[in-house]
Amino acid sequence: MTTVDIAGVRTRAGAVVEDVARRLADPVAMMAEMAERSPDRWTPLSLSDGYPATALLFAELACADAGYRAVTHRHLAQGVQAEPAVRGLYVGAGALAFATARAVRKPGDYAGLLSTLDDLLTAWVARRLHPEWERLAAGTTGTAFSAYDVVTGVTGVGRHLLDRGAAEVTRAILRYLVALTETAGGRPGWWAEHPATKAGQADAGMAHGIAGPLALLALAWQAGVRVPDQEAAAERIADWLLTWSDLDEHGRYWPAWVGAADLAGRPPRLAPTKSAWCYGGPGIARALALAGSAFNRPEWTDEAVAALTATLRRPEADLGLGDAGLCHGWAGLLHLVSRTGRETGSPELLAGADRIAARVLDSYDPGSAFGFRPDGTGDSAGFLEGAAGVALALLGWLGAPACGWDAALLAA
Repeated sequence: MTTVDIAGVRTRAGAVVEDVARRLADPVAMMAEMAERSPDRWTPLSLSDGYPATALLFAELACADAGYRAVTHRHLAQGVQAEPAVRGLYVGAGALAFATARAVRKPGDYAGLLSTLDDLLTAWVARRLHPEWERLAAGTTGTAFSAYDVVTGVTGVGRHLLDRGAAEVTRAILRYLVALTETAGGRPGWWAEHPATKAGQADAGMAHGIAGPLALLALAWQAGVRVPDQEAAAERIADWLLTWSDLDEHGRYWPAWVGAADLAGRPPRLAPTKSAWCYGGPGIARALALAGSAFNRPEWTDEAVAALTATLRRPEADLGLGDAGLCHGWAGLLHLVSRTGRETGSPELLAGADRIAARVLDSYDPGSAFGFRPDGTGDSAGFLEGAAGVALALLGWLGAPACGWDAALLAA
């Protein structure tokens, strides 16, 4: 990536965000566009593609312009009409609760709705953890992503409940995550079947792997919500992540997961995965940076900065980023590099974020329904893979997030 005209990029980024917001402002019209263009993507109560996803963008915009508060409310009001089943943070009650909490501007805002949703989530956590504690007590190895991860498991829900001041249930989640870091039968405690391959593996990434729990352990510690052996669990995760990384000519990188064959005999070179939020160095580095700050382990922060810097030095073709989105695209990389660069003061990360912002804007497509097409063909309004998420990443680059939307990524 070459040097860029930062003032020009910032001006263009602001204009693109305004255009995306204009396209998404009417939730009924937006849903009709999604139903026509990308019907398989739309789930009304979803942080991936649903009303909570778009409400997050307007909640962030409302921090600077109160006129967006009414728009935020309209999107949330559409979401309330759907059945709030609990399926983790990203679908159902978790998605609606998270977006609603980010829209709160004064005590009492949405208090009744949030109380109801938080009660649903608290009961779900108890139901989700009960079989896991039984499994652990019996010494049975093997869990499922849906038990512990950021997207469908207790880690993502725990991030929301931490901010809601639900210390008791958050501690219950932390105790489980501490237990999950213990080795069982020679395998990491989060060893799980992959739903696609049915092969057992220990995931390293942020979305479905152990980096997400590391981030929650760190953020809870920073907030003063602590359980026995929490710091030791964070150290076990960090050590495992650093052990199961590899080096190329640019620096440190990670595989997507570690399989049984890897445990039996580590290969000479681990296969790199994409450089994204969901899997790969950027998401893992962010978790290490959070843990380094929380537990006063500057060496972890240094490793995080070095890993992100290595990502910036790799050829674009080697990054595996196929779209502009947050999950596995350029917007996710932008936000993690930008946020970590701002916190650490790393000149290379800050300069890299500027270049990535320009790269994200290259994906802007005024001929699309919402300004960005996540896979180059389909239209998506949403957060994780759609236009709202890209706009939020651009806003995050322009200035630190105000409503805390990136807590959904366990980035803060």
